[in-house]
This record gives sequence, structure tokens and C-alpha cells, in this order.
Amino acid sequence: MFIPFIKRLAIFVLSIHLLFAIYIAFGALYVKWANPTMSMYMCARSHFDLEHVQTPKFIPKDVVPNDLQTAIIGIDDPSFNIHNGITENTALNNASISQKVARTMFLMPHNNNLGKYLESIAAIEMEMILDKSRIFELYLNYAEWGENIYGIGEAADYYYKKDIDKLSRRQKIKLASVLAKPLKVDPSTYDQDKMVEARFDLLNKYMK
Repeated sequence: MFIPFIKRLAIFVLSIHLLFAIYIAFGALYVKWANPTMSMYMCARSHFDLEHVQTPKFIPKDVVPNDLQTAIIGIDDPSFNIHNGITENTALNNASISQKVARTMFLMPHNNNLGKYLESIAAIEMEMILDKSRIFELYLNYAEWGENIYGIGEAADYYYKKDIDKLSRRQKIKLASVLAKPLKVDPSTYDQDKMVEARFDLLNKYMK
């Protein structure tokens, strides 16, 4: 009896993985060309009260200042351009940009090993379908910068009442820094968290 049970369990697990892979493939193909008005993550954050989901102000990647792009990649995922979707954890970063995009676009908020496992699978598959430029563009436009604040355009407008090309060097550094803990600190309180403050200090030292 034990061996048939193991076989059924293995088939069930493989079936779940296959269905998940199909879901991610269709999702990745969709966002390859489309800019969704909301994501699964955003809906879950709003407790599926869709009327209160703030549609991100989509900003093409080429419009985002180069120094801000460099700051975000440098502090969030320095190996972004060479890894296959997953990066090693560091003191200032706990997931790759690809993993964060997979989580934001296709998954629910989580803080458990299962969720991290699923986002890792999704990130690897997503990198097979999307190029790095598009993945980073999705990150810039759907990353969480505070409660119901998604995307660099919305963040610049909400915190500074400015377009992103009008941000000062210090404002850019603050926005890049708080991406680590967007629900705990904001650009005005970044120094209340040691890790976020460390990110700020590092960027302030090296960002030209």
C-alpha cells in the first residue's frame, strides 16, 4: 500500500507543478507585451477590494533616469544582468529582482518557504520568456513603495509631488533605499530602520 500511495503523491505533486508552470507561462507571455492595470499581489494587498487598487502610472524604462536605475539594481540585485532569476541572499537584499517581479505579478503576499519556493520557480521560468530589460521595467512599475503605492512614477508623485526626471539625487537615493521595507518605512523615515539606513548610506557613498 505504501508504494502506490507514494506514486499517487508524486503524480499529484508533479501535476500541481505543471499547472503552476502553465499559469506562469501564460502570465509571463501576457506581461511581455501588456501593462496590467493591477496584479494578483496588488489585489491581495487590497483584500480584493478592487475599487481601492491604485493603477500604477506606467513609466517606460527608458524614461527613468539612468542613475536611479543603476541605484536600484546596485542595491537590490547587483548580479541581476547575469543570473538566471535567483541570487544569493545578502545583508541588504533577500531576493532577486526577478523573484520580486514574479511575486508581484503572479503570486500572493507571503512570508513562508512555500511562497519563496514558488517565486523562485516562477522567476526562473519568467526569465526564459522575458528579457532582462522588460523584467526590470516591470519591477520599476509594479514594485511596492508603500501601502497601495506601486511603481516609481506613483512613488515620486506621492512622496515628492514630482515627475521622476525632476527628483534630486537625495530623493532618488531615498526611493531606492526604502524598497527593502516599503510598508515599514518611507523616504521621510528611512533612518528608523537599520537595514534601510545602511542601503541609503551605501548609495549615498557610491551613487554619482
